[in-house]
Parts: sequence; C-alpha cells; structure tokens
Amino acid sequence: MHLIEEQIMQRLFTEAAASERKRAHYLMHNSHQDKVQRLIIAMVKGSYVDPHYHELPHQWEMFIVMQGSFEVKLYNPDGSVRHAFTAGPQHGVSVIEFAPGDIHSVECLSEYASMMEVKEGPFDVNYAKAPPPWL
Repeated sequence: MHLIEEQIMQRLFTEAAASERKRAHYLMHNSHQDKVQRLIIAMVKGSYVDPHYHELPHQWEMFIVMQGSFEVKLYNPDGSVRHAFTAGPQHGVSVIEFAPGDIHSVECLSEYASMMEVKEGPFDVNYAKAPPPWL
C-alpha cells in the first residue's frame, strides 16, 4: 500500500525548490519494467517542461492535477499552439491525457503544484521523450 501523506508532499516541494528544474518526483511503481508507471510530480513556480512528445505507440500519458495550477500547451507539428489551457482543481480541468505523438509542454503557474502521472510501461530512458522538430 502507498500512502501519500502530507510530509511526503512537503519533502517533495522542498526538493523541488532546491532543484535546478524546480521539480521533484516520487515513484510509486517498483521498477521501470512495471506495466504501469505511476509517479507524483511536485513543482514550484517557474518549473517548465519543454515541448516534447513520446514516439513509441504505447507512450500515452495521463496527468491528474492534485493541487495548484499548470499551464498546458498542445502544439501542431510546425510549432504553433493548437490548444492552451490552465489546469488545476480550481480551473475545471484536473485530468489530461496525451496520446503518443502529442507535442506538449507544462509550466507551473502557482507557488506549489502537484500532479500524478500515469503511463504505460515499461519505461526506457532512451525513449523517454523526443524534442519536436522546431527545437
């Protein structure tokens, strides 16, 4: 059983604030070979995940926003923004699922924000994410 208690979240936010990328992860799966990869991602304001996509056919991913606010963008192959929105419990969108090949970025807008990421495994670091052609 996994319990994500407040002390775990506070530790993640402390680690995120001290990290160069302004985010920290808590893995809930046991191995990169697990069929379902689950992790909590804590971010602090200014954390930005560059536009990227997942190229393998099983690499969908789902974000479940637990707290705070994120700006999420979905891009066209030419780099233009297809869809942009703010996600978080107070914004009416808390669950986002990307299909393989969806080019997307995420930015933390609030002082602190967290999400659960769920994706199909196994995880292969060589195919973690691919940059779009314009980057």
